[in-house]
Amino acid sequence: MQTRKTISRAVLVIYIIAVAIACFSRFNSGIDLSSEWFGIPKDKIVHFAMFLPYPVLMYMAFYQTGHKPAYLVLFLCAIIAVGGILAGTTELIQGLLAYRSADINDFRADCLGILTGSILTTAYSAIAKKW
Repeated sequence: MQTRKTISRAVLVIYIIAVAIACFSRFNSGIDLSSEWFGIPKDKIVHFAMFLPYPVLMYMAFYQTGHKPAYLVLFLCAIIAVGGILAGTTELIQGLLAYRSADINDFRADCLGILTGSILTTAYSAIAKKW
């Protein structure tokens, strides 16, 4: 069990580094995110997908099973709040960079990904009875 938590925490650190690189790097060529996919801008889909695993990884890295369901709800509320702060901070920093721009819709897509990941985590925990 301790090995699983250690591996989960290492994966979480790698994930956060990857998100930081994706958010703050300068991309000059190759990827066209200006078009839409099923009417949704591709860059919003990328933002959603980038933050979707955050609650799952936090759950795997830090949640202790064996508690009442209310404990999971409180845990995920804290994860949503911290994730929202993280998403907002990335957008604010992007607004300060000359080669990036802040976009409220990117923040909304980030938060929607965090919320969806939290719902999926709750469903998994309920089905697996890992409250």
